[in-house]
Amino acid sequence: MKVYNQAWLEERDIRQQATRWHAQKLLTDEQAEAVRQAYPVRFKQTGAALEIGSFVFTLLATLALYGLVSITLDTNSQGSGLVSLLMAGGTFAVAVTAVQSNNFYRNGTDNALWLVSALSAVWGLVLLFFQRNDVFPPFWEVCLIALPILLAYIIYTGDTILTYFALLAFYGAIFDGLLDFGWGKLALPFVLMATSAGLFGLVNWLGKLTANRVYYGDALTLVKWVTLLVGLAAGNYYIVRELNALLLGKPTAVSPEIALSGLFWLTTFAIPVGFGLAGFRQRKRILLIVSAVGLAAAVATVRHYVATWPLSITLVIDGGIIIGLAVLLIRYLGTPKHGFADAIDEEPPLELLRHVGLLTTLQGTANAQNTPTDPRFGGGDFG
Repeated sequence: MKVYNQAWLEERDIRQQATRWHAQKLLTDEQAEAVRQAYPVRFKQTGAALEIGSFVFTLLATLALYGLVSITLDTNSQGSGLVSLLMAGGTFAVAVTAVQSNNFYRNGTDNALWLVSALSAVWGLVLLFFQRNDVFPPFWEVCLIALPILLAYIIYTGDTILTYFALLAFYGAIFDGLLDFGWGKLALPFVLMATSAGLFGLVNWLGKLTANRVYYGDALTLVKWVTLLVGLAAGNYYIVRELNALLLGKPTAVSPEIALSGLFWLTTFAIPVGFGLAGFRQRKRILLIVSAVGLAAAVATVRHYVATWPLSITLVIDGGIIIGLAVLLIRYLGTPKHGFADAIDEEPPLELLRHVGLLTTLQGTANAQNTPTDPRFGGGDFG
């Protein structure tokens, strides 16, 4: 079950793709106008500034209401948990009503209401059922409680802000939970890399399903970015070494050497190189960007522990190399080579090709344009 009208989202996606085709001169003005007429925008549209303002105002208003009720009732932890659950149900009902009556879609108000509802539900359940003798449960347990609730809200709404919190709960449960074990600190980087790879594979498969492409596209893309960056960071020597020193409580000028240092030096370069090779093979921009970030981080890691040059000289040399490579690539890819080109990359408008009604609209417009308007002769006898 989904709160937003998926057919409207598909129509909006088709309209956006048709606009890109029109900008690339693949559609005529008449065809683009026919698409706009056939697929009007049905959701309420507002500017980015108004959306941000609506989000902040709704968030502050709901939090003020929660605080006012809690102060008025002067409840204990159990009472606060009950108030939180009532707040979750109330904001959920208001959000559904606002979406259905005002045709909201990520207008700020609905985003804030979904966030307050989900977090209130988590907080209420923790206070009512998981707080033992006024002792708050550990962070990893709170994350495990929050994760299924957040996933249920994401399935219903496809909200990207809730996706951020779900990722925080997922990685928070792994990070904090492993620290409770003696072997957890040693296994933490490998577990983070493995879970990130598994989660990336899962969302990559889910993104290929037609039903999820439009409704959950933004949320799935966000998960891909976060999993790739977390996997990259978990294998970086600098992050592993400095985080290990922080967890050991040894804030010295030079952090102590870590176990398996050679392996982490290898992963510092191997992971971004692997991302780059996969990006070239699959023509995936996200992998290429993360690979470039990882290689830059690897070079910075080497400079931090090995190089003796001043930072200013290092930055000048690195900047010159990067600018030179960029110029060479721009000139080399002036004409497409091996599937790459120095041109604006547009996602293939698959929905345009799948939607029979749209093809009929474009074909009808094309036929009308191709109808001869000059006088037509024929049908008489030769005299």
